[in-house]
Amino acid sequence: MSIEEETMKLIRLRKITQVIQSHRDFLQKVWANMQNFAQGLRNELDENYWSEHKIGFADLENVPQFNQFRFTFSELEELFNIGYIKEALESFRQLSEEKTRLEAELGISMDSPATRVLRT
Repeated sequence: MSIEEETMKLIRLRKITQVIQSHRDFLQKVWANMQNFAQGLRNELDENYWSEHKIGFADLENVPQFNQFRFTFSELEELFNIGYIKEALESFRQLSEEKTRLEAELGISMDSPATRVLRT
């Protein structure tokens, strides 16, 4: 592999790694919101909790700042937009596969600080 090809692959690998991280951050946010919403819903159904522990829509009603089950309507729309989540997950998977392939070709890992062996 020429130095130019290797350089282009390294640049592509770096870009892919950055995009993967943004998808990972998004999917982790969705996961956290899903868990939080599920717990708030459980609280609503149990009817054993004070009102500040019930689901609140910050942009639709007066919700205490400290309520951990405080959502904006747009957050919940994002949370339940299965098509959008599916797209992000599929993209994450495809990019992860490409990243793994590039790392194997280049003999490096973007996830570990290991030193790279230069070929001569």
